[in-house]
Amino acid sequence: MPNRIIKETICTSENIDELSSFHEVVFYRLIVNCDDYGRMDARPKILASRLFPLKEIRAKQMEDALRALTSADLVTLYYVAGKPILQMNTWDRHQNVRAKKSKYPGPEQADGTGPQEMTVDSSLHTSSSNCMQMYADVPVIQSNTKSESNPNPNPTRAGARDADFERFWNEYPKKVGKAAALKAFAKVTVPVSVLIEAVRAQARSAQWTKDNGQYIPNPATWLNQGRWEDKLPEARGRNDVFQTHGTALSPMLQQAARELIAEQGGEDGE
Repeated sequence: MPNRIIKETICTSENIDELSSFHEVVFYRLIVNCDDYGRMDARPKILASRLFPLKEIRAKQMEDALRALTSADLVTLYYVAGKPILQMNTWDRHQNVRAKKSKYPGPEQADGTGPQEMTVDSSLHTSSSNCMQMYADVPVIQSNTKSESNPNPNPTRAGARDADFERFWNEYPKKVGKAAALKAFAKVTVPVSVLIEAVRAQARSAQWTKDNGQYIPNPATWLNQGRWEDKLPEARGRNDVFQTHGTALSPMLQQAARELIAEQGGEDGE
């Protein structure tokens, strides 16, 4: 297998920046394992064994990685004879193709035997395990030709949806990967008001505010994983100091805690 080329521009790529550290490693290992045309068997168990022969990587982790890479527009997934195959999207721009023939059928040979593209419940992003659920939100190349009709039959609605995205983008506290976020937003069917309300609520949570927002997910990731449905932890009051993992403190410690709270302004913090 010939050597692969990785350019320094990956350091400033917004698509790469959309990925978690693990998914970025998967992307680099794909580069050195794909055939000379940037293609590879995309079955999760095959990927896990080929990319991480010395580590115990679960198929579910590879499923998540495929979703992330596809969402970031780095990989395209298609099916031939019911088997998923991946294509590295910008392969021909960065790699030298020496082989005369690919080991795998190309995207033009996709026969539509894989799961059809569809709108799915957001819970599938976090709990899916079978093949249909795994690829339900991944773009699939089908063998049928594109229609000659107007690709945007409802331009008014499309314009409104673009405005909805701008409302969401302006509200989201982390401005990273706008193109990927727009692509993810197009798949979301809930009203933008629901997304904005969830963003505002989560922006006040301890998870998003700690360490200067270090743990705020990228907007595309937040959308793809249906994170607007996340339940925020209930706010804890001062009296919670009297309970530790459901076990009451001793009366003496409770009294000491109450006296300390009283000195700081009362049990209600006023």
